[in-house]
Amino acid sequence: MPDTHRAPCPLPYDPDAAFPAALDRNNVDAALERDRLHRSDVYATKEIRAGDQLEVEIYPEFPRTLGHLIPPEAKGRQRRAQKNLNEKNSRKQCERVINANFTDRDVWATFTYSPEHVPETMEQAQRNIQNYIRRVNRRRKRQGLPNTRYVYVTERSPKGRWHHHIVMDGGLPLDVTESCWTLGKRNQVRRLAKDENGLSGMAQYLTKAPGKHAEQKGVKRWVASKGLQQPDERVNHYKFRRRQVREMVRDAAAIRPQMERWYAPEGYVFTSAQVRYNDFNGRFYVYARLRLPPGRAAPAKHFQPPSGSK
Repeated sequence: MPDTHRAPCPLPYDPDAAFPAALDRNNVDAALERDRLHRSDVYATKEIRAGDQLEVEIYPEFPRTLGHLIPPEAKGRQRRAQKNLNEKNSRKQCERVINANFTDRDVWATFTYSPEHVPETMEQAQRNIQNYIRRVNRRRKRQGLPNTRYVYVTERSPKGRWHHHIVMDGGLPLDVTESCWTLGKRNQVRRLAKDENGLSGMAQYLTKAPGKHAEQKGVKRWVASKGLQQPDERVNHYKFRRRQVREMVRDAAAIRPQMERWYAPEGYVFTSAQVRYNDFNGRFYVYARLRLPPGRAAPAKHFQPPSGSK
């Protein structure tokens, strides 16, 4: 389908950072009246597929002539703003990688240290968790299993206590998985448990904002094994027009049928949605989450209605 509504040379920015607050439903009419003046707005639709989760972001694009409408915090030009953007986007990427690669058959573990084994530096803590992974891989090799796939986060709590969170393959029994950690006894090892948002809740806990003792603030704090499947991100400019965005803003109940029209043919079920608004520029941002039912495989092809079906 030809793309005839794209803004010329849209400027790059972080839409999620540009629209941090939910729309105040008491001010919808005023916001829509202000939006009525923006006749040239073009909305992009980003789809992020990760495992059985689908996130949909609908946001305005700005040509160079309207670059002044992009909020400063979404450009990331200042050093502090850029660090905050990097950290937030890293956490979102970790969440999506976990959803794309792990299931209820896999394991989530938290490993702690006994007093005599507390590391002195982040480098030492990282060596400890890597040594643990090597021990796990040796046990897996004895059972004819490939090396484990994993995502881990090393964290120092506000009280200065070190610990590791790790999501990994579930090929070994839980007691064997735990026994490979030899530096502390107050550990937690359990099977993953998906909900309607997949593993996002667990992933967000793993990647929560670092505390005051964090030594990696402003950089990627999670580490992943090689060869993990990456989220599938695509941007298009034909699924949602400005008129449809206004309909979703006016009535939140309209979001679900709009999403189902496009994504139900792929097997996705609507989960939740939110409309955000930025008073700085008077534009809207729509975020929706959908999921595949248990046992439903991800579609091989993304659905597109035939031309003229809009």
